[in-house]
Amino acid sequence: MSNLNLALSLTLNHPSVQSVIEIAKEVINNNNVLDTELLYNLAKRRLKFPRKGLLSIIQLLINKKVLVEGSKYTRDDILNNKYRFNLYMFLTSYLGAHFSTIRKQIITDNSGALGSSGQLIWHLEMLMKFNYVKKIKIKNYTVFLPYEIDDEIGLLHFVLRDEIYLKIIQLLMSNEKLKKSEVHKLVDEKRETIYYRINNLIEFNIIELSGDDNSLILNSSKKDDIISIITALSKNKSQIKKLN
Repeated sequence: MSNLNLALSLTLNHPSVQSVIEIAKEVINNNNVLDTELLYNLAKRRLKFPRKGLLSIIQLLINKKVLVEGSKYTRDDILNNKYRFNLYMFLTSYLGAHFSTIRKQIITDNSGALGSSGQLIWHLEMLMKFNYVKKIKIKNYTVFLPYEIDDEIGLLHFVLRDEIYLKIIQLLMSNEKLKKSEVHKLVDEKRETIYYRINNLIEFNIIELSGDDNSLILNSSKKDDIISIITALSKNKSQIKKLN
């Protein structure tokens, strides 16, 4: 252990790291919350690790959100809760879900299993605290994503689940460029609704203005991701119809 590489060689599966995690769980069980100073003192006495090496391991665990100071959980414990596990699985399968969608799915569709919006928020915060989930702001919506999903991919999922956004984007995939007025004629919605969506898509950098007439074009750098997501969403809808 004296040759412990302080940072570069350590992974969460390293036996030394696992030993510290086990002691952390003991500290939590005995004190109800994690006290990193107590963890350090106990681990140093038992494991005989060099000071720098032990501090490096504890810092790694904090940075990776395996341990959170003052919490009564470790990251391994978070998904042991059935409702929190179901919530996390929903967020991994329904990318780009905003809070009202989650509330409907998790509370309403599960006969109030979580009891209230307040409890749902608490479970979401627990998932965020341990880096299972993150949130991004899209206009007036708070959207929740698995932590490892890129924000831009989350934004595209959110947008492409909206039927009006989807129609506009599909039109621009089929036509090299269109004017706002042409999009409005082709999509059977109110003018202000279409123009609002178009302005948002420009703000999101999904579509761009081109030429002297400010025609609308699809951002070519987003096209492959858009096609991939539309295909996946269409496949999911087909599977749901078969199940029903």
